[in-house]
Amino acid sequence: MTSIITGLESVTKTIKQCLINENIEHGLLEDVEEIITVYNNEDGIETPGVWMVQHPTTARDKVDLRQQMTLVSPFEFICVEYDPDPETAEEKSQNLATRVAVAVLKNYLTVQQSLGYTRTIKAIEFNTYMPVGEITPRGKAEKVPVTGIILDVVHVVNWMNCCRQLESISQTVVNEDNDNEENNNNENNEEIGDDD
Repeated sequence: MTSIITGLESVTKTIKQCLINENIEHGLLEDVEEIITVYNNEDGIETPGVWMVQHPTTARDKVDLRQQMTLVSPFEFICVEYDPDPETAEEKSQNLATRVAVAVLKNYLTVQQSLGYTRTIKAIEFNTYMPVGEITPRGKAEKVPVTGIILDVVHVVNWMNCCRQLESISQTVVNEDNDNEENNNNENNEEIGDDD
């Protein structure tokens, strides 16, 4: 379950790591030269490449913040594959988009657990598949076909539980401060007693 303590950034970290886990020898994304995970990318993209963009997170249903709510975070993956033949490039980018989706589905449970987010993501749902677009990759003069796929990452937040966690953390800090102050007072009293 996502919380203020865990942070909504845990969802982004998990999805990013799913791609990285497959960008290895014999992985689903072994051929990918570049995975971009920042929104403002001004450097272009190496091909084959994947550009991950997170869209605004929304509540599935309108509920009071004092209740548990389900949030949906759409992640768009723009997949670029260059080939001199435009038809082949289009097929390759479409294949890459499906491999990206499989990489997320294959890894999200184990990745979130390894990162310590054991109940963050509840489900990965299909949103949109955009088979044909175009982009001009770095170092290429012509436009190249791209394919986009959007996956909805569904996660649950319990804000009241977050408030209780924050209160507990605050109380622990106060108790530790009081213990430290008491120890300092005892040490000062001992020093004063030694002077007598």
